[in-house]
Amino acid sequence: MLKNLMRGIKVLCLIGLLIFGWSHYDTLAPRAIALYQTSRQNLAAALSGDLSSHLLDADEASQSSTSSGASATKQSHSSSTTANTDASSQVTSSTTSTTRAMTPIESIVQEATLKKTYYYSFASDLPKAGRQVFQAAITAYNQTGLVHLVAGKASGSQNSITFSLYHKKMVAGSTSVELGHGGPDITKQVSWRGTQYWNNATASLNGSYTAAYSKAVAVHELGHALGLDHSSSTESVMYPVSQGKWTLSSADVAALRAIYAKDA
Repeated sequence: MLKNLMRGIKVLCLIGLLIFGWSHYDTLAPRAIALYQTSRQNLAAALSGDLSSHLLDADEASQSSTSSGASATKQSHSSSTTANTDASSQVTSSTTSTTRAMTPIESIVQEATLKKTYYYSFASDLPKAGRQVFQAAITAYNQTGLVHLVAGKASGSQNSITFSLYHKKMVAGSTSVELGHGGPDITKQVSWRGTQYWNNATASLNGSYTAAYSKAVAVHELGHALGLDHSSSTESVMYPVSQGKWTLSSADVAALRAIYAKDA
């Protein structure tokens, strides 16, 4: 009885081993073959007296392969990290540059495609001092090459700017004084020829204050007429509080380019 039980257990174990071996054939077969070949090589080496040198060469080859793989992986990882860092730096620099490098643009001008040429005229009541500072402002903008302001009367869909004078006294206790105002007046026309835009702008000085007759104020108000909005940068001529500056900053020029290069 005990012998039959033992035989049964052995048969079951054998069947279990056969099932396990069959289910793991793909994994075990290559290992068995490799073990068999290694055993044969080692046996042959032992019979020839070269077993120790054979095992030593195999170990050195394994270490050399592992060392080379680690080095290659490290170098690849290092290069990838550097490339990503540089790209991130460039994107950040580009974004920051774009954000800081352009004076804001008047909202009604942002979607318009305007020609660079403007015809300007002076209102009859604008005194000589006012004409002189506006003339200086005209020269400053013409020097950018992005706009072309010429004396004359506009017709049809041509851009125009009227320089004028107004009077406005601030109420008692005011903490600031309005020295001028200006802005664009955009017309959009859609026809069979396509969509056209033109700007009939104005720029004016507040004649109630002698401080209004300055190049800084004239450049600021002409900037509004051409489509520039207020800037938070004190380097810009479009800073809302006069800094006495009338030379356009690179940000001011960039905004003009964004408006008028679309017609180039």
